[in-house]
Amino acid sequence: MPSTVTQERSVGCRLRRDPAQVSQARRLVRETLAEWGLDGYIDHTVLISSELVTNALRHGAGMISIRLYRARRDLRIEVHDHGAGRPVRRHAGTADESGRGLAVIDGLISMYDGQWGCTDDHTGSGKTVYVVLPLITNAVGAW
Repeated sequence: MPSTVTQERSVGCRLRRDPAQVSQARRLVRETLAEWGLDGYIDHTVLISSELVTNALRHGAGMISIRLYRARRDLRIEVHDHGAGRPVRRHAGTADESGRGLAVIDGLISMYDGQWGCTDDHTGSGKTVYVVLPLITNAVGAW
């Protein structure tokens, strides 16, 4: 078994409150997962991180940070902002231009039997929204 399977890794960055920063998050995900040998997870993780960062921009406050963790056999994506509100699932109609982010995330993580959640900051206002994807051996390029 390759040593990278159990090796713990972490990478992250801070993002300005600017919609152009979503592309910075995408780039971080693409480059990091390629470096970690998780090519089979890149496309879906890019979409998940884009949704999380976009939600933080639209509904959060303050600086945004994104962090990727690889611990044992899980991949964890975290997006933090300083807003007090928590993610709320909406039921978007066919004419609505937004409101589908959590449904998109649910669909993507269900392919991996993953989960998502939200934790509040212990030091003040803010929250971290996270997604955990189990790393499976039959994903293309997983490990």
